[in-house]
Amino acid sequence: MDSVQSPGRARMLGGAQAAGLLCAVGGAGWLAIGVVSEVVFQPTGTGYAISQVFWILVQTLLLIGVIGLALSGAAPGWFGTVALGVALLGRLDFVAAEVHSLVIGEESLLLPLGALITAVGMTLVGVSVLRARRWEGWRRFTPLLVGLYPFAAMFPLIAVTDEPSMIAIAVWGLPWLLLGYTLYSTSTRER
Repeated sequence: MDSVQSPGRARMLGGAQAAGLLCAVGGAGWLAIGVVSEVVFQPTGTGYAISQVFWILVQTLLLIGVIGLALSGAAPGWFGTVALGVALLGRLDFVAAEVHSLVIGEESLLLPLGALITAVGMTLVGVSVLRARRWEGWRRFTPLLVGLYPFAAMFPLIAVTDEPSMIAIAVWGLPWLLLGYTLYSTSTRER
């Protein structure tokens, strides 16, 4: 890699680094809120509204993480651009679904759609990142892990039990945390 980078590229990498940190916080928040809402209590009324505000914040942080992934240049070319577009659409759906849930006072029907679109988009982003070979070691696999996790854990449980498992959903926060760490650490090295 060239040791001298343009100021524009350095700004993009700085943006990717900041987005990575926010994505890691969002992943940790996703895990924490999911576990608390399953293990401690199922919020209702005002508690539900408060939990939805936290979910909206977490979903926004993960959306910023996908934007950071786009800024990082790890998924280049037309395929990477399309894949990132699908992933961004999924994250936008998640934010809208959480706002909708807050307004109607119950889980929005848009939430499963957001999970599916995000999973498809991040799986495609993961393939693009692997093909580009810009990231090394285990970090190369983090976008793919984010995309494949719902297909491996969340969706099969829904198919078997006919209802979502909040614990399986909560654990999706771990791959997001790893993706955030990857964005943060690789952007730091490239700067």
